[in-house]
Amino acid sequence: MDERQQEFRVGIMVVVAMAAAVVMVFKFGELGNRWKSGTRVDIVLPDATGIYPETPVRMSGIRIGQVQSTDLVAEGRGVVVHVLIESDYTFRNDSSAQITRSLLGDGAIEITPGGKGEAVRNGDRIIGRTATDPTELVARLEQRLSTTLVSFEKTGREWGALANNLNRVLESSGPDGVNTVQRSAMALEQFTRTMKSAEETLTAAGSLIGDPRYQQQLQQTLTALPELLTETRGTLRSVNSVIRQVDSAMGNINTATAPLARHSHAMVTRLDQSLNNIETMTEELAVVAKLVNQNDGTVKKLLTDPSVYRNLNSTAASLALLLDNLKPVVSDLQVFSDKVARHPELLGVRGVVRGSSGIKDSGVVPAAFEDKKR
Repeated sequence: MDERQQEFRVGIMVVVAMAAAVVMVFKFGELGNRWKSGTRVDIVLPDATGIYPETPVRMSGIRIGQVQSTDLVAEGRGVVVHVLIESDYTFRNDSSAQITRSLLGDGAIEITPGGKGEAVRNGDRIIGRTATDPTELVARLEQRLSTTLVSFEKTGREWGALANNLNRVLESSGPDGVNTVQRSAMALEQFTRTMKSAEETLTAAGSLIGDPRYQQQLQQTLTALPELLTETRGTLRSVNSVIRQVDSAMGNINTATAPLARHSHAMVTRLDQSLNNIETMTEELAVVAKLVNQNDGTVKKLLTDPSVYRNLNSTAASLALLLDNLKPVVSDLQVFSDKVARHPELLGVRGVVRGSSGIKDSGVVPAAFEDKKR
């Protein structure tokens, strides 16, 4: 192998190594993440313990993306986790996220799909929750198991005492010892079934505590407690406001009824007087009605006697005839009064002696004016 071929092979190895380094930088480094295609979503979490770049993002147990970076929210009120969702996967923007941790402390983000939102887009934010620390669950489970073991130990001692008592009973039973043994066997069988049920209950409790859905539901319940307390406080404030309004209304009613209470005696007295007056008036109307109903009474005759009606009708006809006869007299009186109004001097002695035509401005000179001319 000559020197030129060796240099050529070395150059090829260098080029291949550089290409491999570039590929690894783009595949595993942040620069490569920026060139990856997919949807970039922000997840807001109260705590990001165990979350680092390249932490997997899963949905229904399948890896759909990874964490790119994390940032603190203003004033340290949470953490924004920037994740890249691969282009082959998508979910709705009303989905939720939750941090899951293994017993070794490895973290991951689990997406719970929503059902009513739109497809997630670049820059969308979804709300996340932190999962309960498995070590805390194990500690609580250990405490419960310790309590259970203490109970079992106490139960064992009691069963030991029971066995001693049973032995004494069997030794002193005599011919009835067979029945006692049978009852003891039945009790032991019942105890065995009880212990088996207790074991199944503990197993179910352990599986329930380790179920992520139960943990999620418990976390949702704890998250909803502050809102429930806020609504309860608002309800209590509304109730207090209504009570104050009712108290004010009762005060207004007391203020309005106080004058009635002060004048109630006078009002009752006046009402009693009014009732007495009405009673007196009723008695008087009864007397009047009694007089009207008398057969020989004037009012009765006026209402029922036809001759009274005929006399009244005849009187009205006579008055009408009298009024017709008085019309010429009234006309003459009108003429006389008109003449007197035109020539008042006619009422004097000279007016009686000296006649007048009865026309206005007839040239008749009053006697007083004639005396002045003379």
